[in-house]
Amino acid sequence: MQALIAITLLSAVSAPPAYLPQQPAATSSPNASTPAHFGLPRGASAVTRPALQPAASPANSYIAPASTSQPLGSIATAQSSPDGRQIQLTHCLVSLIEDIQAPALEAGALTAVEVTEGQFVSARQLIARVDDRQPALQKVAAQLERDAAVAKAQDDIEVRYAKAALDVAGADLERALAIERRNAGAVTPQEVQKLRLAKRRDELQIDRSKLELHVAKMNADVQQAAVDAADEAMARRQIVSPIDGVVVTLFHERGEWVNAGEPVAQIVRIDRLRVEGFLNASEFSPADIAEQPVLVEVPLANVQFAGRVVYISPLVQAGNKYRVRAEVENRTVKGHPLLRPGMTATMTIALPQ
Repeated sequence: MQALIAITLLSAVSAPPAYLPQQPAATSSPNASTPAHFGLPRGASAVTRPALQPAASPANSYIAPASTSQPLGSIATAQSSPDGRQIQLTHCLVSLIEDIQAPALEAGALTAVEVTEGQFVSARQLIARVDDRQPALQKVAAQLERDAAVAKAQDDIEVRYAKAALDVAGADLERALAIERRNAGAVTPQEVQKLRLAKRRDELQIDRSKLELHVAKMNADVQQAAVDAADEAMARRQIVSPIDGVVVTLFHERGEWVNAGEPVAQIVRIDRLRVEGFLNASEFSPADIAEQPVLVEVPLANVQFAGRVVYISPLVQAGNKYRVRAEVENRTVKGHPLLRPGMTATMTIALPQ
């Protein structure tokens, strides 16, 4: 029995253990080549960012992450460059400044549609026309009444006749008074009184004729206002473009009925666009960004678009970022804009020296 116990103990001591801990993984030495870190000492144990690569433009000394899976408006580092400090914002959004739906101001049937989708139009250019036959007839009637009122306002016959009658009445009165002076009692006081009354009547007739002439001129102005109202009614049935832009959508065709306020065409401005991105509130001051010049690049257009920062949001959003907006001048090639709304762009902001 003692021999059996001794054999069992000997076997337990000589057997290998059931678990051997693994050796820790070798860590990179400080001199080893490791991915770039953001704000960490070399060789520090931390999660590393994607490898960095120089920006495409040699003029900009900033560096941007090579990964394209960053959120909209992600922030690249800002470093000194030979021509001054710059900030690069990747994945900025290109959007419209003006997107307008031109409405019908009056209800009616469309008698004409003068544009097509994709056509460039200028401000005040005719897009479509609502039936305007009724205000056109009202204008004709108002013009006739105005012309009649103007003719009457220019007719001063009554005034001239009243003046002539006054001259005759005055002469009759002077003649009677002269006879009375040469021969007292030759003209009775009643006859002299009647002659004075006749002269006074003709004086008042002149004033009355002038008043009627003034009223006729006022009536002509009223009829001219009716003509202007008819013109305005006709103009309100002409749907025009409020801006220089491109017709992207036609909501109605010729012959269709439209209600007042209903959109007929959508027009967007393409010659000047908006670019928006985000900056880190703890790294960049809005005072340094405001009204600074920018350059915008998009992958498909091998050109740069110049502009300027026009708006900085006073609100700091999640992630300690605030919105920056710039407006840039667009370019066209063979009638097609190079910079289009909805594109993702890279915006470079030049900081003051």
